Amino acid sequence: MPRTDSDGNDIAGVRLVDVSVPLATYTGWALRAGPQANDGCESSGQFIPFPKTQADRLASGDPRLSVQERYPTFAIYQWQVLGALNRMVRQRLLLCEDADAEEQRLYANGIARGVPAPQAGVPASTPLPRCLDRRHHGDDDDDDDDDDGHGSRH
Repeated sequence: MPRTDSDGNDIAGVRLVDVSVPLATYTGWALRAGPQANDGCESSGQFIPFPKTQADRLASGDPRLSVQERYPTFAIYQWQVLGALNRMVRQRLLLCEDADAEEQRLYANGIARGVPAPQAGVPASTPLPRCLDRRHHGDDDDDDDDDDGHGSRH
């Protein structure tokens, strides 16, 4: 039985940005009851979105924090997304050339799920520190970035 965090997301394995900066609980299995209980779709997984607001959470009795409680501003959500993307690039789980599209997908998904939209509109993609390091210093540097996504050179 996999161990999960307080949101119900698995702790072990590759934690995609969708899981490390969550907008929902994601499972690789599904609880099914009734006539469809044994139809073979139990392994299809589930996407259980967080309530958008604290009022929604309280009204539904959901113990998980709402999206707006987690990310009260777009800047907070953006900072966490950029840190998680940079971490994935550093761990060689995401290519630099795929980061921009993934960043824009995450922003759109976040706003659709309740992250407050920035007043000036969704920002253009931000070059990740790890990707900038590779452009300027080659691809053979050590893993000297810190985990906040902003990198540090020693």
